[in-house]
Amino acid sequence: MSAQPRPAPAPDKAMPNPYRVAAVVMIGSFMSVLDGTIINVAIPALQRHFAAPDGALPAYSTVSWTVTGYALAVAAIIPLTDWGLKRIGARWMYIGSITLFTIASVLCALSPSLAFLIIMRVVQGLCGGCIMPVGTTLVARAAGPNSLGRMMSLMGIPMLIAPVMGPILGGWLVEVASWHWVFLINLPFGAAAAGLGLFLLPRDDDRGTVRLDVPGVVLMSPGLALTLWGVSNAGGGAAITAPVVWVPLVLGLVMVAAFVRRSLHAERPLLDLTILRLRGYRNAIALAIFFQAGFTADLLLLPAYFQQVRGLGAMAAGFFIAPTGLGALITMPIASNLVDRLPAGRVVPFGMAAMFVSVLALTQVGADTSLWWLGVVLTVQGLGIGGTMMPVSTAALQAVDREEVGNATTLFNIGQQVFGAVGIAIVSVLLALFLAGTDAGAAAVAGELSGSELANGLAQAAGAFGRAFWMPTVSMGLALFMAFRLPMRRERATIPAASEDAGVRGAADRPRQ
Repeated sequence: MSAQPRPAPAPDKAMPNPYRVAAVVMIGSFMSVLDGTIINVAIPALQRHFAAPDGALPAYSTVSWTVTGYALAVAAIIPLTDWGLKRIGARWMYIGSITLFTIASVLCALSPSLAFLIIMRVVQGLCGGCIMPVGTTLVARAAGPNSLGRMMSLMGIPMLIAPVMGPILGGWLVEVASWHWVFLINLPFGAAAAGLGLFLLPRDDDRGTVRLDVPGVVLMSPGLALTLWGVSNAGGGAAITAPVVWVPLVLGLVMVAAFVRRSLHAERPLLDLTILRLRGYRNAIALAIFFQAGFTADLLLLPAYFQQVRGLGAMAAGFFIAPTGLGALITMPIASNLVDRLPAGRVVPFGMAAMFVSVLALTQVGADTSLWWLGVVLTVQGLGIGGTMMPVSTAALQAVDREEVGNATTLFNIGQQVFGAVGIAIVSVLLALFLAGTDAGAAAVAGELSGSELANGLAQAAGAFGRAFWMPTVSMGLALFMAFRLPMRRERATIPAASEDAGVRGAADRPRQ
């Protein structure tokens, strides 16, 4: 029997311009990524502003919930993004998230109390957690298979620039104006993204009534948030045996494990984990989580080294880290164009090799290491970032059908979110242990020494930082190994359509790359 031909698309159905879609998404992504880092330098100012009438400052741990609450809200909402894409549609979900995020930003600036500010930060996190995965889905759907790499490289620009600009811009705003502007700066970005989105984002034709997997939500969202909370507490200095670490960590992991077990048997789960059967997607997401763990650890160690060992201010440290962004801007468009024409396994290993070599070089830092040499190393690191970060995302999305982009993006973001926090926690604990193991390193970085004692202490502290850099080095080594397992042929696995009368998922295994 011959197959019935597919109906031709309607002649008035114009494909969206991917560059216009990417421009809108870049604005919103820049705002959300910037907001995740810009507030860190404003915490002391928030302590002073929300001081008690008698002058007593609120505890730093309490004020830091403006950061922690945001991160946990992001983790909790990400698993729901794929359902939102199917139920609400990518266009309105993106515009709505941007609009609510902007309103919450203004309310943060107008907060009458610290408790209200923390609540608004949670609202920001719930909206911000949707912006990146939904934006990525919009760009991937508009790009098509032949230009996906180029479009994803544009998506990578705000992810590179915003983390570097955040501390610098936040410190400047707090110094010349007030902490309120750390939030008010989101207003022009949010208004531009939402306004342009109404005109430039494509309308959704495939949204509809989709049943929400309530048990899956109850297990995954709180489980993921609890896991990250426990990991973050460990990274913040709490002992592994402290209840604030192991209680949320164990409870969260049990809930996530229960979610995984349920998802593999449920008919319509919150997240379709069977997509991991695709070898190309599975290897890409494994590379991404190893890369993210090492990358976040590296980003934590670098500014701390420049400030605590080399004595630079926050703004100067940000400028010294800037070569990573410059290097990435050079290789990102090149690698992304190549990954549109060549299989990812022939492109990504070069970027990963540069990343691995640069982080390995940082294990040798000292108290008087040449800043010019460090600039060269960080430029090489930037070249590696540009040749890896977005091409890996492209490789993951190339491995799945268009209908699975939302699900694939959601899982990809969850992996990066979790392992980014794990990387920070591990390297924070290691650095604290290495500093505690020195005679004067901890006292030197705390500013308790002077003269020859300070020089000796800083040398010991630099050695502790060098040993801590072995953690991102090992993580990048694992990512480099996975880079050689990416597809070496330009073939894309397809996900078979579900039988209309089967009523059960997974009737046929997905072909593997």
